[in-house]
Amino acid sequence: MKVFINNIIIRFPFQREDEQNPYCGYPGFNLICTNNSKALLKLPHSGVFYVRNINYLAQKIQVYDPDDCLPKRLLSLNVSGSPFIHTFTRNYTFLSCTFQNAGSQFIPIDCLSNSTHFVSAVLSLNLPNPLPASCYVITSLFVPVAGQEQQYDGNFTGEFSQDLVLTWDRPDCRYCESHEQLCGFDRNNNNQLFCFSYQTGKHLLYGFISK
Repeated sequence: MKVFINNIIIRFPFQREDEQNPYCGYPGFNLICTNNSKALLKLPHSGVFYVRNINYLAQKIQVYDPDDCLPKRLLSLNVSGSPFIHTFTRNYTFLSCTFQNAGSQFIPIDCLSNSTHFVSAVLSLNLPNPLPASCYVITSLFVPVAGQEQQYDGNFTGEFSQDLVLTWDRPDCRYCESHEQLCGFDRNNNNQLFCFSYQTGKHLLYGFISK
């Protein structure tokens, strides 16, 4: 079974939270549909994110902050208790500086800054030593990034888009997706996953996969 929320296809392993069916979704993959037709993903320890896209073949979900301040969410991001992971991370140091004396090497993160102080983030390897007297370290943490192969110039605001990409390992439905088949539980044995034909809805004998 698949449904659409604002042009986003919702199908196994995801399902709408208000349409619980033991055969249609996998535990931990519930999505909330808002009154303005947006899909929400709620992480147990990090709150709600809007869903922009789901790539079922790559097993990636692209989400963004409803308040358009993803850097603030990253400061307390915790995906434990959910089936999602962030594959690649880089160590960033977040700084608070006064506007008057910080210099041009730090670029403000607008949604975390105010009229007298600004927050910036730089790769920890590129952190100046010593820091300007007008700056202090807020925290250092590993920030999810799009991919290990990408090159970074040390500018957090330029490198990181306004979206967060999370992946999942289980259930692993990539075999079904690569053969243009649906993935889901067998109604006669809901402990096993199978690949299903789009046309007939019947599972394929060669399509048995493990959970």
